[in-house]
Amino acid sequence: MSDLQSLPTYTLPITDLQRVVQGALQQPIKAHPYSAQIMRQAPTAFLFLIDQSGSMDERTTYRGQSLSKAAAVAQIINQILLELVLRCQKGDEIRHYYDIALIGYGGFSDDKANLLWSGAMAGKTFLTPAELAGAAVRVDEIATERTIRGRVIRVMEKRPVWLNAVHRHRTPMKSAICLAESLVQQWLDTQAGKDVYPPTVINITDGVATDATTEELLACCNRLKSLHTVDGHVLLMNIHVSDEHGKTILFPYKASELGNDPYARLLYDMSSEMPASYHADIANLFGLDQRTTYVGMCSNADMDALVKFMNIGTPTQHNQSFTANLQTDS
Repeated sequence: MSDLQSLPTYTLPITDLQRVVQGALQQPIKAHPYSAQIMRQAPTAFLFLIDQSGSMDERTTYRGQSLSKAAAVAQIINQILLELVLRCQKGDEIRHYYDIALIGYGGFSDDKANLLWSGAMAGKTFLTPAELAGAAVRVDEIATERTIRGRVIRVMEKRPVWLNAVHRHRTPMKSAICLAESLVQQWLDTQAGKDVYPPTVINITDGVATDATTEELLACCNRLKSLHTVDGHVLLMNIHVSDEHGKTILFPYKASELGNDPYARLLYDMSSEMPASYHADIANLFGLDQRTTYVGMCSNADMDALVKFMNIGTPTQHNQSFTANLQTDS
C-alpha cells in the first residue's frame, strides 16, 4: 500500500503568500517547456472547476439517457477521476503522480466557490491518487456498452462516485477561478522550483459568471495563467456545455473563427494556448485540420464533446502526447 501523504491544508499568511507568488512569477521557464517527466518525485496537478448552478438541471442526453446536465457532468468527472487513479496503480501500490482538486461553484452558495471533497477528506485541497481511491462517497452501478467478439452488449459496472449532481443558486465563476489561483500558488510553493509539469485547470460551465464583470473575470484568469513552473505556464481550459442547436466551436486557432459570438470570445480570452505536444491529439480526436495554434476552449458543446475535451485535458488512454511524459519509475 502507498504510504504517501496528502498535501497539507494551507493557511499561509498573506505576506508569505505574496512572497511565494512573486518567487513563482520570477522563475525562468526553460527553452523547451511542457516536457517534464511526471513521476513520484515530481507530480503534476489537476484542478476541476464544476458549475453547479441552477441552470445545470436542464436536460441533456448522455449514453443514450436523458438526464440533467449536472448528472451527466458528474458521471464524466467521476470517470475521469477513476482513470487518474487507475493510471497511477502499479500492482498493489497507487503512486503519487498527480495532486487533484475539485471545486464547485453555485450549488452550495450564490456567491462563493467550494472545495468538493467530502467525508474524511472534507476541507482538503488536493488529494493524492491513493487518497482519492479511498475517498469515494459511494459506489454506483452504471449501465455501459462493451464490444465483445464483435457484438455490442449492455452491461452493469460498479463505479466509485466522488462528485454528486448538484444544481442550485447562481454562477460565481470568478470565485472558482480565484480559488483555483490560490490553490495553484500554494501547490507551486510545495514544489520549491522543481522542474515539474505545470498544473492543468479545467472549467466546465453552462453559463455566464454572475459574480464579476467580463474585465474582472479576465483579470483573474490572466493571473492564474501567469503562474508557472520551470516547465511552463499553468494551462487553463474552459468548456461551455449546451444542448442548444448552433455552431460548436472546438479548440479555435484564431479569434476570427468565433464569428460574432461574444460569449465564445470571452471563453477564448479566458483560455490558454495549448502546447505544441497536444496539437496532433486535438486534430485527430476532433477531426480538425492540423494547425500551428489551438486555444483550449470549447463553446456550445454536447456531452460527447465534453468527454473528448476531458481526454485532451487529462492523461487518459486517448492522450498519448501527455502520457508520454508519465514516467513509470520503479
